[in-house]
Amino acid sequence: MEIKQFVFNPFGVNCYILSNSKGEAILIDPSVSNAREQAALTDYLKSENLKVVRVLNTHLHLDHVLGNAFAERTFGIKAEAHKDDTFLLDAQKEQSQMFGLPCNDLAPALGNYLNDGDIVEIAEIRLQVIHVAGHSPGGLAFFCENPGKVNGQDNVPPLLFPGDIIFAGSRGRSDLYGGDEFALVSGIKSKLLTLPAETVVFPGHGPSTTIGNEKMWY
Repeated sequence: MEIKQFVFNPFGVNCYILSNSKGEAILIDPSVSNAREQAALTDYLKSENLKVVRVLNTHLHLDHVLGNAFAERTFGIKAEAHKDDTFLLDAQKEQSQMFGLPCNDLAPALGNYLNDGDIVEIAEIRLQVIHVAGHSPGGLAFFCENPGKVNGQDNVPPLLFPGDIIFAGSRGRSDLYGGDEFALVSGIKSKLLTLPAETVVFPGHGPSTTIGNEKMWY
């Protein structure tokens, strides 16, 4: 597996591309907000001869879906996320006004709903879907238990892509509409902190961390 990380849009969203040796790619949180960022994304895919076959959203807050429409037009793939966040797609204009941003490219409807325990799989990449509400009702984390060789390194520990559920040294906000602090903390404790301590966490914003490092905060 190869992992490529981009940081896009004014909110600094981490967009991840996971690819296999067959040239297939999973795009997590397309979040491009302008032509320069769109070109950076497509230029990388072209340079590596990659075809996007799945588009996943960890959740549907505005900053994480800014590139959904672009991804659908460009790759012909509809995004997938949890059904409990779909109301946020209907509130994109309101979210844009809240943050003083233009809303010129609304994210379209999802192509598929993902639920807790589902598996997203292509050759060499297997992601388990973990639902943790609290930052948003439909927050998802994607767990890769056996990544194998990653970016040329062997014996890589498990990987977790939790969106805005958990960050290095903190967790996601729960004061936005649909947020729930109790659900967020209890979900982190029961579903994420029980993963192997060596699991490398690639959050929706900021630097990577490990599950072991984050346990000290709980």
